[in-house]
Amino acid sequence: MKNNSREIQILGIKQIGKLERFIEEICDYYNINNEYFGNILLATTEATNILLTVSEKQENGKVAIRFDRNSKGLTFKIKLEDESGEKGDSDDLLEREIRKHRLSKEIFIVKALTDEITISLSGNSIILTFYISSMNYEKSLYRINQLKEYWNKNIAVGQNQKKNE
Repeated sequence: MKNNSREIQILGIKQIGKLERFIEEICDYYNINNEYFGNILLATTEATNILLTVSEKQENGKVAIRFDRNSKGLTFKIKLEDESGEKGDSDDLLEREIRKHRLSKEIFIVKALTDEITISLSGNSIILTFYISSMNYEKSLYRINQLKEYWNKNIAVGQNQKKNE
């Protein structure tokens, strides 16, 4: 992975394994830990399934997933497409509102796993953002606290030895 963006297309629910490999490669490249990898995998898979379900073309629906690495973190834009590559122009206002309402009801788990989520007004795309800069900060704080505990234990042991001598 030479650049900070990449894209794949999923043709129906049967190709979800392709999405899993795509996310695994990204997380391996950016050294994302297993806990956060699970969040990214589940949220992205669920969002893709939701768009396929909402489109009512689960068997042959086409979803494009674009990955970008930016200053915020990892961003996945999941977009539903029809055969011509565009979606939403032929839908009337009522159909778009129904799709958007169904999306908002089913997206709770995705919201819980992502740091930022954006759903398009037409309901044909979802953008998921995962902040990864804070992961290293949290890991650093954990290591600092572990070192402090270690050094405090050594000082306490050293003081007891002096008293006993």
